[in-house]
Amino acid sequence: ACGLVKNLALMVYITVGSAAYPILEFLEEWGTENFEEISPAVIPQATKIFVNGCWVGIHRDPDMLVRTLRRLRRRVDVNTEVGVVRDIRLKELRIYTDYGRCSRPLFIVEKQRLLIKKKDIQMLQQRETAEEGGWHDLVAKGFIEYIDTEEEETTMISMTINDLVTARLNPEEAYSETYTHCEIHPSLILGVCASIIPFPDHNQSPRNTYQSAMGKQAMGIYVTNYQFRMDTLAYVLYYPQKPLVTTRAMEHLHFRQLPAGINAIVAIACYSGYNQEDSVIMNQSSIDRGFFRSLFFRSYRDEEKKMGTLVKEDFGRPNRTDTMGMRHGSYDKLDDDGLAPPGTRVSGEDVIIGKTTPIAQDESQGQASRYTRRDHSTSLRHSETGIVDQVLLTTNADGLRFVKVRVRSVRIPQIGDKFSSRHGQKGTVGMTYTQEDMPWTVEGITPDIIVNPHAIPSRMTIGQLIECIMGKVAAHMGKEGDATPFTDVTVDNISKALHKCGYQMRGFETMYNGHTGRRLTAMIFLGPTYYQRLKHMVDDKIHSRGRGPVQILTRQPAEGRSRDGGLRF
Repeated sequence: ACGLVKNLALMVYITVGSAAYPILEFLEEWGTENFEEISPAVIPQATKIFVNGCWVGIHRDPDMLVRTLRRLRRRVDVNTEVGVVRDIRLKELRIYTDYGRCSRPLFIVEKQRLLIKKKDIQMLQQRETAEEGGWHDLVAKGFIEYIDTEEEETTMISMTINDLVTARLNPEEAYSETYTHCEIHPSLILGVCASIIPFPDHNQSPRNTYQSAMGKQAMGIYVTNYQFRMDTLAYVLYYPQKPLVTTRAMEHLHFRQLPAGINAIVAIACYSGYNQEDSVIMNQSSIDRGFFRSLFFRSYRDEEKKMGTLVKEDFGRPNRTDTMGMRHGSYDKLDDDGLAPPGTRVSGEDVIIGKTTPIAQDESQGQASRYTRRDHSTSLRHSETGIVDQVLLTTNADGLRFVKVRVRSVRIPQIGDKFSSRHGQKGTVGMTYTQEDMPWTVEGITPDIIVNPHAIPSRMTIGQLIECIMGKVAAHMGKEGDATPFTDVTVDNISKALHKCGYQMRGFETMYNGHTGRRLTAMIFLGPTYYQRLKHMVDDKIHSRGRGPVQILTRQPAEGRSRDGGLRF
């Protein structure tokens, strides 16, 4: 995925489709005129009726027809998936019953009041078993209906009940006086990636978009059975933590069970200037204790292929005396079966899967060549090192042997690795200082990460600052902070709670210079912020070359790091 990617909202339901004939029968009963019955002159005055894109007739009273259709749909006499779209300007009524449309549930509003009442909610809370009176009941009673993308264009949706109250009591101040629906909760307009962001309603919108893209690159534990899987690439964080500051959606996304980040102590300060231009200073002592350490797995695969009817490739350790085309790399790591055993330490261009093909001897020449086989082995990528983690030997569909070798390497954060908060604030490590060189507070706390203050004002990621002070309160009280968007949590409330814990109410702390031991003149904003380690690591990108391979035709340097290519400038 590149650039802007559309995501499904949390409550999206994809329609499975229903038959169109009940709708066609209904339309016939309720006064739809077929083409045989009408003259072309009356068509411009009437409304055209379409079912799944087919023009089935015209109707003289579309208002009544739409009202009836929607009433039947709310009573579940018509399938709840059916979409009813009235385009007044084009004089069209479009009805959809087909599959594959995105729809989502909304509360129904009539006369600026929700149809669902407090007593209905109380009945939901009092039910004995999960079966009686659940979600389907709410739909069947006409409190909630599914609106698809086309029909959503014709509705007016209020975000909260307060909007409806304003529309009733002070219509001149209200955004609209004609609400037809209300969101179940305003945060349900967000997708999975955006639901992980704390306080997204306090960030500039492009920053939320950036985080939605970067959250997919964060390391965590992507599945619980990663030890048994032979994925081509896999990144696994040693010690993921659940965030101190959460959103209510996270519970349903199981983010706490499979988190992708760590609650780092983050200070916002310059401190030596090695964190300019979106780089960060990291605490080397924290790294030595395992901070953001991760595993990287890469799987290599190969199979024996048939070369004609009799000849096939063979796994095995190639022999230099009778095999032509052998590589520069070391073949010493292979067993007799041609595979590197688990636990073997391998490095750049070591051969990990040995495979050879028989060479057809040229009979016409009379004498046999000294080579009887050709090498087709697989070697490790030249820039990588690691340990053979697992070897899987099985057969493919044709009954030929098929092998996967997984190589594991430990990745320790170093200068050049990429990290980000949950607010689109990405940065690379610019310097690591040991704990004694880092600034410290009166309590003796040193930050794990120091971010440059210039990263904040122009980007307006105020959500990160609020997350930081709420994280501080959460850590002190031993609770999780709720950062669900569009709630009535205010910075003042959090600041008061922080003040009660005995801290400066806006999260500032007096700090001392780690190099000199003198007090820093400025107060430093410090607290826990959830940080993510992204999969872009400097070891996978470092590249240089002097002389090297060239293209045959143009004699220009080859292109790309994997081919040891040249660098443009």
